[in-house]
Amino acid sequence: MKRTPFGAELSREQRMAVAAVTGHAERLLSGLGRPVDEHAVAELHAIATDPVVYGIALGNVLAAIERGGWDHLQPMADLYRAAGADAEVADRQRAWRLSRPWPI
Repeated sequence: MKRTPFGAELSREQRMAVAAVTGHAERLLSGLGRPVDEHAVAELHAIATDPVVYGIALGNVLAAIERGGWDHLQPMADLYRAAGADAEVADRQRAWRLSRPWPI
């Protein structure tokens, strides 16, 4: 059975990259307290440079912020944008996440 696309239809490698990028972004910003700057972007780009990967990650974060109570994730959204997130993919992913029951 084919996976249902949400923000975009992802390959296995892209799905793994989303997981790696989101985990590393969380460590950089929340764990280490690093700012959103060119160094943080470079660290993420060492993992992946695919705009679709960052678009999916951005859409997930934007949906959480929009649901409420997750405003502390705004720096992560800023980082994904700085890393080159595909805005169209992010919009589709955000909409898909918001259409799903909580928790997202």
